[in-house]
Amino acid sequence: MGHENSKHFNEKIVLKDSLALSSDQVRFICQQTNLVDREVRRRHAQFINLIKDGQMTEKQFTMVLQNIWPRGNVQKLANYLFNRCDKYKRGFIEATEFIIIHYQLNDDKSYLGFLFDMLDTRRKGYLLRDAIEPLFGLLFELIGHPIDEQNGVNISQMHIAHLIELIETNDNKRLLREHFINIGNVEWVDEDNGAGALFIEQSC
Repeated sequence: MGHENSKHFNEKIVLKDSLALSSDQVRFICQQTNLVDREVRRRHAQFINLIKDGQMTEKQFTMVLQNIWPRGNVQKLANYLFNRCDKYKRGFIEATEFIIIHYQLNDDKSYLGFLFDMLDTRRKGYLLRDAIEPLFGLLFELIGHPIDEQNGVNISQMHIAHLIELIETNDNKRLLREHFINIGNVEWVDEDNGAGALFIEQSC
């Protein structure tokens, strides 16, 4: 009986130790983000409060992304990012991976880059012209707008036309990753709709 109690007590100690962030882990997270150590520890405490055993499953991760894009379909991006973080195929991710990826999702360029990477499976840093519409399909599916409509304006087609123009003026006829992640900075004046820009609803 005493042996069993001792065993459970030791298991609790091991679990507690595994849930704590080491100084090296805090330093690593700070290096990968712009967070200071106090903020890292605050976010870690929130993570542990949500995920008691410190092992976030894909279903739990998907729910977090769904809160970021409540009107969108986050399944494809969630699956891609979870597998990207779960490099050893353990079926879960821990606080370090989650804090970094969640921080990156607060930045438009980062998550646009993730969408680009989903199609750039060979990591070449560019896509060909026929990949532009599928790329915008992923984007508008994620944010919860029809592919040809956003806030009543045919804004996706404007951006597609803009990127096609970039490709046509490019000697290699390629869409570079940097072109896509900077698409949110593109503005124009349309005769029918006035000024326009890629407005992405996000509430990280």
